[in-house]
Amino acid sequence: MSTISPPDSSADTKLTKLRVKDFPIPIHSHGKAKVRVMKVVRTQAKHFCYEYSVDTILYSPTYERVFTKDDNTDLVATDTQKNTVYVVAKRTKADTPEQFAIDLVKHFISEYEILTGAEAVVRQTIWERAVVDGEPHEHGWIKRGPHTNVATAKLDREGSALTVTSILNAMTIFKSTQSGFADYLQDKYTLLPPCEERCLSTEMSATWTYCCDVGGGDYDFATVRDVVTQNLIKGIFGPSKGGVFSISLQATIYDAGCMVLTQLDDIKNISIETPNKHYLPFRQLDALGGEDDKFEDDIFVPTDEPSGSIHCVVSRE
Repeated sequence: MSTISPPDSSADTKLTKLRVKDFPIPIHSHGKAKVRVMKVVRTQAKHFCYEYSVDTILYSPTYERVFTKDDNTDLVATDTQKNTVYVVAKRTKADTPEQFAIDLVKHFISEYEILTGAEAVVRQTIWERAVVDGEPHEHGWIKRGPHTNVATAKLDREGSALTVTSILNAMTIFKSTQSGFADYLQDKYTLLPPCEERCLSTEMSATWTYCCDVGGGDYDFATVRDVVTQNLIKGIFGPSKGGVFSISLQATIYDAGCMVLTQLDDIKNISIETPNKHYLPFRQLDALGGEDDKFEDDIFVPTDEPSGSIHCVVSRE
């Protein structure tokens, strides 16, 4: 009986592949994920802090050889990408996720000629200045969440094409009245009764793109984000006195998206995702309690599974 000898472990004959045939790889990239960095800016009057989690992605057709030819020549290692995040954070303002992402991709393209494109995804952890005895603290912060500010920037060497996207991720909202849902199709599969009074809640995410040049280094991303956020909030809740009635979550987020585009000429489009978070009326109170324990639109069961998934893109074009 013949036997197969194990591969020689010497440096010249290491076994590096098992395939018997090569196939093309039309898409490939490599990068570093979840690089966490905190930048503290100290001025005489007060401090400022900016915390991010960064993903970097680099593109080069030449890097196909890393996958197919066992050749790491000129590969920008993922550890190098990690270290670059800290260097760029030191060299730049890094005061918004958008500008930090832009500065990162510009660094990679200018530093490494082999690259044809670079992408950065920057997620900001939001810290709010603490208030003590009614006064904002100089250097004390309280973490806000769970929603986050996110931005992506992608820069292609050819044509110096820069694409920037801003994201408001997972803002949970709740309104305790001024919402209903009726006049929808009802058939033999429908159990949901129409209503003119309900709670409305969702974990909203919004993504917007720009129709102007925002790569010059002086664009006010923070103000734009504030205006987007305030218009989304106003569109959903309405005026502080009385609010606005929501015929459906679909109609409400479309209204809010239109308000954003009306207020901000620089925004090209806004995509809004609103998975439902349900607060189900606990009508069983009527059967469980006495005269003082009747359901009066006041006791609800929170649940988000299963949930409706509602999405729209509001665009100028």
